[in-house]
Amino acid sequence: MSEEEKVSKKEDKKDELDEIAKEEERVTVEGLSGSAKDLFKKGLKLYKKKRLEEACPLFEKAYNLEKKNPDYMSYHGLTTALRWGKIGLGIELCTRAIKIEAFDARYYVNLGTVYMHAENKRGAITVCKKGLRFDPDNYDLHEILILVGVRKRQVIPFLKRSNFLNKILGTFFRRTLPEYFRTAPPKKNPADEKDIDVGL
Repeated sequence: MSEEEKVSKKEDKKDELDEIAKEEERVTVEGLSGSAKDLFKKGLKLYKKKRLEEACPLFEKAYNLEKKNPDYMSYHGLTTALRWGKIGLGIELCTRAIKIEAFDARYYVNLGTVYMHAENKRGAITVCKKGLRFDPDNYDLHEILILVGVRKRQVIPFLKRSNFLNKILGTFFRRTLPEYFRTAPPKKNPADEKDIDVGL
Protein backbone atom coordinates (compact mmCIF):
# COMPACT_ATOMS: atom_id res chain seq x y z
CA MET A 1 0.00 0.00 0.00
CA SER A 2 1.50 3.30 -1.07
CA GLU A 3 1.70 6.48 1.02
CA GLU A 4 -0.97 8.17 -1.07
CA GLU A 5 -3.44 5.33 -0.46
CA LYS A 6 -2.80 5.48 3.31
CA VAL A 7 -3.36 9.25 3.36
CA SER A 8 -6.48 8.87 1.24
CA LYS A 9 -7.92 6.22 3.60
CA LYS A 10 -7.18 8.39 6.64
CA GLU A 11 -8.94 11.36 5.01
CA ASP A 12 -11.94 9.20 4.07
CA LYS A 13 -12.17 7.88 7.61
CA LYS A 14 -11.90 11.41 9.02
CA ASP A 15 -14.67 12.63 6.68
CA GLU A 16 -16.82 9.68 7.72
CA LEU A 17 -16.31 10.47 11.42
CA ASP A 18 -17.12 14.15 10.78
CA GLU A 19 -20.39 13.13 9.07
CA ILE A 20 -21.34 10.93 12.02
CA ALA A 21 -20.59 13.75 14.48
CA LYS A 22 -22.67 16.22 12.44
CA GLU A 23 -25.58 13.75 12.28
CA GLU A 24 -25.45 13.21 16.07
CA GLU A 25 -25.35 16.97 16.64
CA ARG A 26 -28.32 17.48 14.31
CA VAL A 27 -30.33 14.78 16.12
CA THR A 28 -29.48 16.32 19.49
CA VAL A 29 -30.49 19.81 18.37
CA GLU A 30 -33.73 18.44 16.87
CA GLY A 31 -34.43 16.58 20.11
CA LEU A 32 -34.20 19.77 22.16
CA SER A 33 -36.84 21.64 20.21
CA GLY A 34 -40.55 21.38 20.78
CA SER A 35 -42.99 21.73 23.64
CA ALA A 36 -42.16 20.65 27.16
CA LYS A 37 -44.63 17.78 26.86
CA ASP A 38 -42.97 16.47 23.68
CA LEU A 39 -39.51 16.79 25.17
CA PHE A 40 -40.64 14.92 28.28
CA LYS A 41 -42.16 12.09 26.24
CA LYS A 42 -38.97 11.73 24.16
CA GLY A 43 -36.90 11.75 27.34
CA LEU A 44 -39.12 9.12 28.94
CA LYS A 45 -38.70 6.81 25.94
CA LEU A 46 -34.93 7.23 26.07
CA TYR A 47 -34.88 6.72 29.84
CA LYS A 48 -36.82 3.44 29.49
CA LYS A 49 -34.16 2.32 27.00
CA LYS A 50 -31.51 3.23 29.62
CA ARG A 51 -30.04 5.99 27.43
CA LEU A 52 -29.41 8.52 30.22
CA GLU A 53 -26.99 10.69 28.25
CA GLU A 54 -29.68 11.50 25.73
CA ALA A 55 -32.63 11.62 28.16
CA CYS A 56 -31.00 13.98 30.68
CA PRO A 57 -30.90 17.11 28.44
CA LEU A 58 -34.48 16.50 27.31
CA PHE A 59 -35.77 16.33 30.88
CA GLU A 60 -33.69 19.40 31.78
CA LYS A 61 -35.10 21.40 28.86
CA ALA A 62 -38.68 20.31 29.70
CA TYR A 63 -38.13 21.31 33.33
CA ASN A 64 -36.69 24.69 32.32
CA LEU A 65 -39.75 25.36 30.16
CA GLU A 66 -42.24 24.43 32.93
CA LYS A 67 -40.55 24.57 36.32
CA LYS A 68 -43.71 23.85 38.33
CA ASN A 69 -44.60 20.56 36.62
CA PRO A 70 -43.84 17.72 39.09
CA ASP A 71 -43.26 15.14 36.31
CA TYR A 72 -40.53 17.23 34.70
CA MET A 73 -39.10 18.13 38.08
CA SER A 74 -38.90 14.54 39.32
CA TYR A 75 -37.41 13.01 36.18
CA HIS A 76 -34.94 15.86 35.75
CA GLY A 77 -33.79 15.30 39.34
CA LEU A 78 -33.54 11.54 38.80
CA THR A 79 -31.51 11.68 35.60
CA THR A 80 -29.28 14.48 36.89
CA ALA A 81 -28.41 12.38 39.93
CA LEU A 82 -27.87 9.19 37.95
CA ARG A 83 -25.99 10.69 35.01
CA TRP A 84 -23.98 13.51 36.53
CA GLY A 85 -23.85 12.44 40.19
CA LYS A 86 -25.56 15.61 41.43
CA ILE A 87 -27.26 13.80 44.29
CA GLY A 88 -28.24 16.91 46.25
CA LEU A 89 -30.02 18.46 43.27
CA GLY A 90 -31.69 15.15 42.46
CA ILE A 91 -33.00 14.70 46.00
CA GLU A 92 -34.21 18.31 46.14
CA LEU A 93 -36.12 18.13 42.84
CA CYS A 94 -37.67 14.72 43.54
CA THR A 95 -38.73 15.84 47.04
CA ARG A 96 -40.30 19.01 45.65
CA ALA A 97 -42.25 16.92 43.13
CA ILE A 98 -43.58 14.75 45.98
CA LYS A 99 -44.62 17.85 47.92
CA ILE A 100 -46.59 19.09 44.90
CA GLU A 101 -48.26 15.76 44.13
CA ALA A 102 -47.87 13.32 47.03
CA PHE A 103 -50.16 10.59 45.71
CA ASP A 104 -48.10 9.62 42.65
CA ALA A 105 -45.92 6.57 43.35
CA ARG A 106 -43.58 7.35 40.42
CA TYR A 107 -42.09 10.25 42.34
CA TYR A 108 -41.35 7.98 45.30
CA VAL A 109 -39.72 5.48 42.92
CA ASN A 110 -37.54 8.25 41.46
CA LEU A 111 -36.51 9.55 44.89
CA GLY A 112 -35.86 6.02 46.15
CA THR A 113 -33.67 5.37 43.10
CA VAL A 114 -31.67 8.54 43.79
CA TYR A 115 -31.18 7.47 47.42
CA MET A 116 -30.04 4.02 46.26
CA HIS A 117 -27.60 5.62 43.84
CA ALA A 118 -26.26 7.67 46.75
CA GLU A 119 -25.95 4.43 48.79
CA ASN A 120 -28.37 5.80 51.38
CA LYS A 121 -30.33 2.65 52.24
CA ARG A 122 -32.23 4.19 55.12
CA GLY A 123 -33.48 7.05 52.94
CA ALA A 124 -34.51 4.63 50.16
CA ILE A 125 -36.41 2.41 52.61
CA THR A 126 -38.22 5.36 54.19
CA VAL A 127 -39.26 6.83 50.84
CA CYS A 128 -40.40 3.48 49.44
CA LYS A 129 -42.50 2.70 52.51
CA LYS A 130 -44.18 6.11 52.24
CA GLY A 131 -44.88 5.47 48.56
CA LEU A 132 -46.37 2.07 49.34
CA ARG A 133 -48.97 3.77 51.54
CA PHE A 134 -50.43 5.33 48.38
CA ASP A 135 -49.82 2.42 46.00
CA PRO A 136 -49.33 -0.85 47.95
CA ASP A 137 -48.94 -2.95 44.80
CA ASN A 138 -46.33 -0.79 43.06
CA TYR A 139 -43.81 -3.19 41.54
CA ASP A 140 -40.92 -0.71 41.36
CA LEU A 141 -41.18 0.31 45.02
CA HIS A 142 -41.16 -3.35 46.09
CA GLU A 143 -38.21 -3.96 43.78
CA ILE A 144 -36.19 -1.17 45.42
CA LEU A 145 -36.96 -2.58 48.87
CA ILE A 146 -35.79 -6.02 47.75
CA LEU A 147 -32.58 -4.57 46.27
CA VAL A 148 -31.90 -2.67 49.46
CA GLY A 149 -32.47 -5.84 51.47
CA VAL A 150 -35.35 -5.05 53.82
CA ARG A 151 -35.97 -7.87 56.28
CA LYS A 152 -39.36 -9.05 57.43
CA ARG A 153 -40.52 -8.54 61.01
CA GLN A 154 -39.77 -11.21 63.53
CA VAL A 155 -42.72 -13.41 64.45
CA ILE A 156 -42.07 -12.84 68.16
CA PRO A 157 -40.75 -9.28 68.38
CA PHE A 158 -39.38 -9.42 71.93
CA LEU A 159 -37.06 -12.34 71.04
CA LYS A 160 -33.89 -11.91 68.98
CA ARG A 161 -34.05 -12.62 65.28
CA SER A 162 -31.55 -15.47 65.73
CA ASN A 163 -33.69 -17.18 68.41
CA PHE A 164 -34.59 -20.76 67.51
CA LEU A 165 -38.31 -20.20 68.13
CA ASN A 166 -38.39 -17.12 65.85
CA LYS A 167 -36.65 -19.05 63.08
CA ILE A 168 -38.94 -22.07 63.25
CA LEU A 169 -42.17 -20.06 63.53
CA GLY A 170 -41.06 -17.67 60.78
CA THR A 171 -40.32 -20.54 58.41
CA PHE A 172 -43.60 -22.28 59.29
CA PHE A 173 -45.79 -19.20 58.84
CA ARG A 174 -44.13 -18.09 55.62
CA ARG A 175 -44.70 -21.51 54.11
CA THR A 176 -48.27 -22.00 55.31
CA LEU A 177 -49.50 -18.40 54.96
CA PRO A 178 -47.56 -16.96 52.00
CA GLU A 179 -50.08 -14.19 51.32
CA TYR A 180 -49.77 -12.90 54.86
CA PHE A 181 -45.96 -12.95 54.69
CA ARG A 182 -45.56 -11.91 51.08
CA THR A 183 -41.87 -12.00 50.12
CA ALA A 184 -42.09 -11.27 46.39
CA PRO A 185 -43.28 -7.99 44.93
CA PRO A 186 -46.49 -7.92 42.94
CA LYS A 187 -46.20 -9.03 39.35
CA LYS A 188 -45.46 -6.29 36.87
CA ASN A 189 -48.43 -5.40 34.73
CA PRO A 190 -47.46 -5.61 31.02
CA ALA A 191 -49.76 -2.67 30.28
CA ASP A 192 -47.59 -0.46 32.52
CA GLU A 193 -44.53 -1.00 30.33
CA LYS A 194 -46.13 0.24 27.12
CA ASP A 195 -46.84 3.83 28.09
CA ILE A 196 -46.82 5.78 31.30
CA ASP A 197 -49.75 8.08 31.67
CA VAL A 198 -48.04 11.34 32.52
CA GLY A 199 -51.31 13.08 33.26
CA LEU A 200 -50.73 15.85 30.76
